[in-house]
Amino acid sequence: MTSKDDNSKSADLPSAVMRPEGRSSLIWIVPLLAAILVGWIGYRAWHLRGTVITIHLDEGYDLRVGDDVRYRGIAVGTIRSIVLSRDLDGIEIQAALQSNASGLARAGSRFWVVRPQLDVTGVAGLETIVGPRYLAVVPGDGPPSDRFVGLNEPPFVESIEPGDLEITLATSRRGSLRAGAPLLYRQVQVGTILSVGLASDSASVEARVRIHKPFVRLIRPETKFWNAGGIDATFGIRGMSIQTESIESLLAGGVGLATPPFAGEVVRNGHRFMLEEKAETEWLAWEPAIPIGSSLLPVGATVPTPMRAVIGWKEGRWIKSDRSRQGWVLQTKSGLLGPADLFAAGEGAGEGDALLEVEGKSIALKGDHQVYVGGLAVLAEQVSSNIWPASKKRNATSPEDCLVFADPASKPLPLAASRLTEEDGKWRIDSALGIDEVWHGAPVIARADGMLVGLLLVEDDTACVALLSTEKVAGAEK
Repeated sequence: MTSKDDNSKSADLPSAVMRPEGRSSLIWIVPLLAAILVGWIGYRAWHLRGTVITIHLDEGYDLRVGDDVRYRGIAVGTIRSIVLSRDLDGIEIQAALQSNASGLARAGSRFWVVRPQLDVTGVAGLETIVGPRYLAVVPGDGPPSDRFVGLNEPPFVESIEPGDLEITLATSRRGSLRAGAPLLYRQVQVGTILSVGLASDSASVEARVRIHKPFVRLIRPETKFWNAGGIDATFGIRGMSIQTESIESLLAGGVGLATPPFAGEVVRNGHRFMLEEKAETEWLAWEPAIPIGSSLLPVGATVPTPMRAVIGWKEGRWIKSDRSRQGWVLQTKSGLLGPADLFAAGEGAGEGDALLEVEGKSIALKGDHQVYVGGLAVLAEQVSSNIWPASKKRNATSPEDCLVFADPASKPLPLAASRLTEEDGKWRIDSALGIDEVWHGAPVIARADGMLVGLLLVEDDTACVALLSTEKVAGAEK
């Protein structure tokens, strides 16, 4: 037996409590990391796979696995497989487009094989003589698609703009008409013949013609069309006289057109015209004043026609030397709008020494007939009947996408809003563009609405857009 004292002592002693060992294990992280790695590898493989499409072609034209799919001259995909179709009526090409080119996989996209071709209109695909052939593509605007039927020949019109016009020409016989031939206005191509064939009732030959967007306004109900292919030879006492619309139309055929001064409104898609055998002398004398536009501006927008201007003066007190400066000016109702430095001679010039030459006319510059507006000036002179209307000017509040027009024979210079910085009432142009001084004074047109917002000024290798202040310009007109 235990004594009472022993029991009280044992009650005071601490008792042990059994608990499971609590070690933290990191072993579960290993499968988690493995799963993440596998997922990332799978995503990368799927991402690099791109968009896989299938193109049906009648002929392979020596295409091979690994050849490129190209858009605008750069590779956007690769051909993965080439096999015969199940019914043996063509071939099936499977191609993988790069992930950044997935927008090409849309209904309406056109694919064709680029290969060496030689015909009367020229030579194409020369790079494929020594290099591999490839698939070229022009994107469509339909819903996403992964199956396409390729073209046997390159399209005559690679890109179709929303504002293009399509008309039909009817004639009794085909003559020299052929698909791909040009439509010419004053020997400048303004459209292309898309197809030539018999009408549905076989009573005539019909040619579908696409008019490029900038020239749509030339086509009116009274416009005349004639077959411009071949040559017109006449014999006389002075020998033989040969006339042809152009060398291109002589070789490839083509259609000429002329529009009278008052010919009605612009026609709509599908309008039918008769194609005459040859042009009447009266048609060739027509000179309608029809403004044509740019495909980069809204439909119906007018393109400015700036004039080259040169200011010359003599500098020096005892020995005088000739100095000059040149740029562009635009005719307005109030006078010539241009850079201020085109209407003022240098500091060393004597009074009355400066002359401005525009459109073959010499203007003696005086200090009392030009009004300065910011970096621009208005000179009270009328040298052209082609006046830019006041209704097509506006103030610009912040940088926006614009086009700069100078030499009519050259393409306009695009200015993106991201390249423009507002500074002291002007838009400073990113120096990385490297704009040449040949653009000095050129009109700047907003792409959004075709309005004149300023002139381009180039000085000391820096360029900016001097903005119009329509209130000040209106004051100058008064």
